[in-house]
Amino acid sequence: MRILFISNYSQLYGANRSMLLVIEHLKNMGHDVVLILPSKGEICTELIEKGITYHVEKMFTQLFYYKPLLKYLVLPLLNLQTWLKIPHLVKFAKEFAPDLIYSNTSAEMVGIKIARRLGVKHISHIREFMDLDHGAKYLFGTKAKKKYINQSDGVIYVSNAVASHVNLRKPLQSWQKVIYNGVQCCDVPFVEHKLSDAINLGIVGILDPEKGQDMAIKYFKNIVGVYPSAKLHLWGDKEGLYKKKLLGMVSNWGLQNKVVFHGFEKRVDVIYGEMDILLMCSHCEGFGRVTVEAMQRGIPVLGYNSGGTTELIEDGFNGYLFLSEDEFKQKIHLLLQSEKHFNQISKNAYEDSRKKYSAEVYCKNIEEFITLIMRK
Repeated sequence: MRILFISNYSQLYGANRSMLLVIEHLKNMGHDVVLILPSKGEICTELIEKGITYHVEKMFTQLFYYKPLLKYLVLPLLNLQTWLKIPHLVKFAKEFAPDLIYSNTSAEMVGIKIARRLGVKHISHIREFMDLDHGAKYLFGTKAKKKYINQSDGVIYVSNAVASHVNLRKPLQSWQKVIYNGVQCCDVPFVEHKLSDAINLGIVGILDPEKGQDMAIKYFKNIVGVYPSAKLHLWGDKEGLYKKKLLGMVSNWGLQNKVVFHGFEKRVDVIYGEMDILLMCSHCEGFGRVTVEAMQRGIPVLGYNSGGTTELIEDGFNGYLFLSEDEFKQKIHLLLQSEKHFNQISKNAYEDSRKKYSAEVYCKNIEEFITLIMRK
C-alpha cells in the first residue's frame, strides 16, 4: 500500500513523535510511505536517519483555524497561501499515487482536499481539541468543523475526551475510533524509589499557558514549607511573555534555588533520569504523551483532572488527580505518605502504562484500522 502522510508542523513534539512511530512501523511492514511537511525542522533529521522520504511545501496547514488575534490580521493571507499551494500538493501526490492519505492532527483540512481531488481514501488523526488546548477555533463553527472532518473515510481520535468534544458528543460510528497513543517503552526494569526530603518534581512541555507551568510553580511554592529540600524542574522552552512571567514568579517568591529551567531537551532519559514525580498541569490535554513516558519509567503522575489525563490516571492506583490547590496538596501528601505506598503507585504506573500504551499495541491498532477503512 502507498500512504501519503501530512503533518501540520515540523518539530518533534508529541503529535509528530506519535506519527513517526506509525510511519516507521508501516514502512517496516513493507508499505511505501511519504510525509509532507509545511517547513523544514528537527523532524527532518529523524526522517533521514530512518530512511523515510519527505517533501516540504511551505504552507499554513491549519486551514480555516484561527486564533482571535489572527482572525482579522493574517488568517486570510495564510489561507490564501495554502490555497495557492493545493495544485502543487495535488501534483506531488499524483506522482506518488497514494492509495491513502493520512492527515496528522490539524492538517486534516488540507488532506481531505487533496484526497478528494485524487479520488483516494482519507484518514484524519485528531490528536487535539484545538479550541480548548490551543485557543484555535474553526472559522465556520464547531458543527461545520465536525461535518468537514467527517468527510474523511476514517477518523481516529486520541482519547474519548477529544472524540466527545470534536464529534459534539455523538456516538462514534464504525469508521470512527479512539486509539490511544503508544510510546516506545524504555528498556529499564522497575526499581523501587528510596524517598528522601529532596523530592524532584518535574513538568515537561513547551512553555505555554495551556501547559500550566504557572500553576505548577504556584502550587510548588506552597509545599516547599513541608518539603524544604524539594525542587521543581521545568523541561521545555519558548521565548516570550509567558516565560518572562514564569521567571518573574520564581524571582518574586524567592524560588531561584528551588525551580530549575532546563530548556528544551529531546533525550527523554535525561528528562526523567532524576525525576520522582511528574506534574501534568494542562487544563485540556488531548492525551498526554509525557504522562505515559513518565509512567513507563515508574514515575507517578499528579495530573489535572480533565481531558485525556483523566483517562490515563486512575486516582489512587497509578497516580493521583487534582482540581484545586488544596486537592493538589492533599494528593501529594497521600502519594508521599510512605515509601511503601509510593512504590506501589509507582509499580502500578509502570505495569499499567506498558500494557496499555506500548508502541506495539498502538501501531497494531492503527494498522488494523487502516485495513478496515481500505476494505470499505
